[in-house]
Amino acid sequence: RRARLPKRAHRWPHTCAMHRTARLLRLLAAVSTAAHEIRLELEQGPAYLTFREGDDLEHIADAFAAKHDLKGGEGCVGRDCVVRMLTSAMRIEMDGGGVGVNRVSVSGVEYRRQGALEVARQAQLSRPPAAVTAEPRHVSAPCAPPFCSFECATNDALVEERVARDFIEDDPELRELMRGYPPPRKCSHSLYPIFIGIPRSEVVDCVPRKYYGFRGGHHSKFGDRAYAFGPHEESEYKRAYRESYFGSTKKKAGWDCMRHYEIVASGAVPFFDEDPTQAPSATLAFWPKRLLRDLRTWPGVFPNGTVDVDVLDASGSYSKLAAGLLTYLRERLTTEALARYILETMGQAQARKVLILSAHPAPDFLRESVVHGFRQRLGAEAVDFIKPLHLYEPRVAAPWDLAARSELYGNGFTYAYRLRDDPRVDRSDIAKRLRDHFFDVVVYASVHRGLPYFDVVREHYGYDEIAFVDGEDEHGWSNFSVGLPAVGHYFMRELPDGCPPDIEVGEGFFSGG
Repeated sequence: RRARLPKRAHRWPHTCAMHRTARLLRLLAAVSTAAHEIRLELEQGPAYLTFREGDDLEHIADAFAAKHDLKGGEGCVGRDCVVRMLTSAMRIEMDGGGVGVNRVSVSGVEYRRQGALEVARQAQLSRPPAAVTAEPRHVSAPCAPPFCSFECATNDALVEERVARDFIEDDPELRELMRGYPPPRKCSHSLYPIFIGIPRSEVVDCVPRKYYGFRGGHHSKFGDRAYAFGPHEESEYKRAYRESYFGSTKKKAGWDCMRHYEIVASGAVPFFDEDPTQAPSATLAFWPKRLLRDLRTWPGVFPNGTVDVDVLDASGSYSKLAAGLLTYLRERLTTEALARYILETMGQAQARKVLILSAHPAPDFLRESVVHGFRQRLGAEAVDFIKPLHLYEPRVAAPWDLAARSELYGNGFTYAYRLRDDPRVDRSDIAKRLRDHFFDVVVYASVHRGLPYFDVVREHYGYDEIAFVDGEDEHGWSNFSVGLPAVGHYFMRELPDGCPPDIEVGEGFFSGG
């Protein structure tokens, strides 16, 4: 049995480097791994956070915060929060991921300032949609093997479906997750867990035939590099997961990350370097944490990154697990499922006109998934403002696309260019339409990076008509998670245990967006 790949399967040619260039690249790599530097925009001006591999990152972050008298604020409550966020930024930098915009970490004040400028710019350019005479004609492009299809591990699709359903029903965690949603955190106001989600187009239709044990992290031949693939090698990246039993993943700056979803969507099983049950109870709440933890004790699976295929396949356990996880993700962890979860949690399952507000143009995995999911669910009635340009398919892909992709976090894999621009989407006169209560629901999809039109929204919309999405890396409690749950439904990706501190956040902190 063969299965078609998602439509975006393209092959990009590899280039060969001369020996002299290779030696130069090795030298540059040695220099770059010896020391790291992050430029931070503080209120008193730019400052540089310098660190090396093997340093005590928390100690360096604490010393930096003390030197510059960083006491919280701007979305952080207390020095501990500042230290956690700086430590997360350093971990991301060492893993090869960009921090902030172009590897520059900026403060909350600076993010909101940049976001306000982008809101004003896009508001000035937005016009009511012109009459659309005819839909543009689109056809599928030819696809270069071996990225166009793959062999399924099971010849009979009905057998795989039955195996998946039986596994889900027999596993208590998956059974509960399939039937309902994780409960909210009950504090003075409720806080809700949330997941990142993945476009349905990225999910394979069957568990592929396997050829390798592990892919990713220190378990694979690529070592512990975050991005072993270039900006135009997304198809190869996904193929590597499809052909492996397990994809290695881990906690980075937060427990939940896109890699978990990419692994399962490719028909593999995520293998956590850390124990996922150590995450806070409401973080990774949509994942079967105990099931994934126990993989380390499975017969035929070894922590050093090797698999005894004969032992693993003989039990039949792997094929059941892979099929069950794939079916669960396909039905419960797509971006459209994310949009459905937000609306159902708000009691707004029938909402048809949704405004997704954000301010900063830089990529934010969860914001991108929210926009994509609502657009898949509601079409042009889901209005994204601002419009994140990197979410939309370019009219011409190359050669400019290489530079554009390399500037995106994670090379834009899985989230960039997944939407086609719809001329019917009306982004004009947002403030007026909010005052007229034109939209059924307002979703702030990236609260730390700006709250445009906040005063207007709060005046004209009630608690059950407003959602706030906090998709930042692990940072503890903030002014946002303290103050905003009283205004609307607050969804938090890295939701800590316990409740927010009982402190008062001045209304002026949120006013003005």
